[in-house]
Amino acid sequence: PGFCEFCVNMAGNLTDWEVGEFKEAFALFDNDKSGTIEPEELQNIMSALGQDATEQEIKDMIGIADTLGTGRIDFPSFLTQFQHKQDEDVQDQMSEAFKLIGKGNAITKDNIKEFLSKVGENLTDQELDEVMKFADADGDGVINLEDFDKIYEAK
Repeated sequence: PGFCEFCVNMAGNLTDWEVGEFKEAFALFDNDKSGTIEPEELQNIMSALGQDATEQEIKDMIGIADTLGTGRIDFPSFLTQFQHKQDEDVQDQMSEAFKLIGKGNAITKDNIKEFLSKVGENLTDQELDEVMKFADADGDGVINLEDFDKIYEAK
């Protein structure tokens, strides 16, 4: 099988939309565009998320996802980490993401800009406006959990 077929098989029970979102996230984390997430890149991600991970913790995280034993994470291995579990509560996961990005409140344009810059992605004001226009379903200027639910359900 070709690489794309391999990715589809690794995606398991993820939707096409979820695979696309994870592909974008992977590209953000793969700062050197090598096609893998290196230990240093994972350390930067964890720092951006406010987590101080030790070198051993980073090695352990990579060890869990590194299905090929290379010491880094390729995209198919990355995907397998996000497959849905039978007892998984998607609503809880969305709630956690909102707490992280919005710091406990509805997500503003500034929250998105700050979060993305921490993971190495700097959007222009126009790009941020597009994100807000897309995600702010009720047009109130902030993204709340209900807005995200509408986007997720539409996919």
